[in-house]
Amino acid sequence: MKGTAAHLLEFLEGARKRFIIPVYQRNYDWKRENCKQLFDDLVSIIKEDKGTHFFGSIVSYAHSRDEVVLIDGQQRITTISLILIAMINAIKKGEIVPSDSRLSDIIEETYIVDKYRKDERKVRLKPFRDDCEAFDRLIYKEEAEYIPESKVTINYRYFYDRIVNTCELTPDELFQAIDSLEVIDIELEPEHGDNPQLIFESLNSTGLDLTEADKIRNFVLMNLPPEIQERYYDSYWNKIEKCCRNELDSFVRNYLTIKQGAIPTLKGIYPTFKTYTKTINDIEKVLGDMLRYASAYQDIITFNLRDNETNEIAKRLDLLDMTVTYPFLMAFWTYANDVQLGKDEVYKVFSCVETFIFRRLMCDLPTNALNKIFATLHGIVLKNKKEEDTYSSVMTYILESMKLTSAFPKDDEFIAGFTSKNIYSMRAKNKEYIFERLENGSSKEKNDVVSNIEDGILTIEHIMPQTLNKGWKQALGDNWEAIQEKWLHTISNLTLSGYNYNYSNKSFVEKKTMENGFEQSGLRLNQYIAKFDKWGEEELEARKIKLSEMALKIWAYPITTFVPVQKEDDIVSLSEDNDTCTGRKIQYFIFQGDRQDVNDWADMMWEMVSKLYVMNPSILYREAASEKNVWFDTKQYSKHYKKLGEGLYYCPSNNSTWNKMAIMKNLFRLYQIDEDDLSFCLHPKKEDTDK
Repeated sequence: MKGTAAHLLEFLEGARKRFIIPVYQRNYDWKRENCKQLFDDLVSIIKEDKGTHFFGSIVSYAHSRDEVVLIDGQQRITTISLILIAMINAIKKGEIVPSDSRLSDIIEETYIVDKYRKDERKVRLKPFRDDCEAFDRLIYKEEAEYIPESKVTINYRYFYDRIVNTCELTPDELFQAIDSLEVIDIELEPEHGDNPQLIFESLNSTGLDLTEADKIRNFVLMNLPPEIQERYYDSYWNKIEKCCRNELDSFVRNYLTIKQGAIPTLKGIYPTFKTYTKTINDIEKVLGDMLRYASAYQDIITFNLRDNETNEIAKRLDLLDMTVTYPFLMAFWTYANDVQLGKDEVYKVFSCVETFIFRRLMCDLPTNALNKIFATLHGIVLKNKKEEDTYSSVMTYILESMKLTSAFPKDDEFIAGFTSKNIYSMRAKNKEYIFERLENGSSKEKNDVVSNIEDGILTIEHIMPQTLNKGWKQALGDNWEAIQEKWLHTISNLTLSGYNYNYSNKSFVEKKTMENGFEQSGLRLNQYIAKFDKWGEEELEARKIKLSEMALKIWAYPITTFVPVQKEDDIVSLSEDNDTCTGRKIQYFIFQGDRQDVNDWADMMWEMVSKLYVMNPSILYREAASEKNVWFDTKQYSKHYKKLGEGLYYCPSNNSTWNKMAIMKNLFRLYQIDEDDLSFCLHPKKEDTDK
């Protein structure tokens, strides 16, 4: 590695010197404020007679005798090139006049083009592929042929306008200011051991603003020969990006979740990907696999699932903001295409997911439990599915077998939550979803509830108003306070309305008979309300029953015919709910394929802790030093403490089996071990032995 200070223009000049921005780099992405700051700096160099101005470092390596590959600095070099092109074009059009009439030719032939190059493209800078055409048109084409939406064009026009119209600097002064820019020219020498990838990561750690997907692209492509870079980019990466649009980080995170059964943190996507590829050791195989799932991801986010009814479910899941389902849906949809699953079966799977999600929402079950469920669901289905079983029946059985915070609420739980929940205070999108489903149900003639709410044509209104006037209090009776408190924000008292909100406090009869009132409403929901002559507790109860009946049809608890194979041994994984092992005795455990017999749960804990110590003792030492952890300590405070290593003790206790499972799950998280790597064989339940 060699580093020298140099003027930027010195770095750019040189006979037959060509700068290559490799395919693994980002598109040109300088924003207006970045361009403004640079041009302001150039003005200040001249006005304040600064002499020089530091312009950062340029990291590159020589790919051939006359080609330089840019590792860092490509955005700045592209931007300076745009200023120079703007100067050339402005001089040629007579918009500005330099003291030296040859200045435009000097700039063009020294810094912009190589007039001796025989191939069609003579431009010395070769930007990223999607920017290249826009860049070249600025030089060779008339303005009418520019690509207006390109950042390259947008920033060029900004510079052209400041050069021609603001008259802050003469052409000579502007060129002098650019010549005053100094850089640190860092030239890598891969043949002498310089690793462009490691150097890139070092640069990134000090502030290079890249997404996790940017880092992955660079990791995948950077160290490959240029011809393979081009092939991999064209055949795989570019197609993956197009499938995922602007959600590449999200896609990669979901992809890794599918492959590893655990969700990486937002900042852990890149390191997790690096670790994952080491297990495959074939980057082209990984890219090909990613493309398959990217295609599935595209179908899901664009609602392109072959069947209109399934597409509608995908739209509704999007409305519920249930991106947590994507790992499962991507895995399932890829599988469905591979085995050519019928549209009815696909619909059943999506419908079951929607019902599962919504019932849990109504019952206020924690959403964080969904992460693990949908990260592993597809794999569990395939593991349990026999040839004669349908996918939907197995999946339904598994979801309905979930317990506690992972449970699939039964009808009574669902209706209790649905009818008592404060619907009015829910997120806007959730409310739109609920009223869309209640209004349209399974009807083929749909009212576009969501769009009408978003456009302000419809609003979600209280039938019994939030502020009760004297008339409403009299109509409700002496118990009006209790009635309002119980019913006000529940689904029984809410509907869709097109009337002016100023009328919301009017009597029920007025709301019913007024223009655009309940009687004139074209909405199915309001046709039922219009049947009543008054609105009180009796009517609220009646509507509660009506809406409950509708809800049980719309979000029906799915039926499954699946019967699991009876295991010779009752084996459960650590990934299952903690209560699965509660009240059960353990026979043996299996960790990463190795079986070990134990006497009880305490024995299992000691054996596992000992194994983890051997794997990486530093994690347990760190836990021992933490005041929050009571399971490990640096001193032996009693004879019951078990020594793991020098200054490290395990503190066994009489904690419940449930707590032991929680401790082990936390340790597996710290060690980044999949919970499915540990399973337990349990003794038969007492009721089983009594039979």
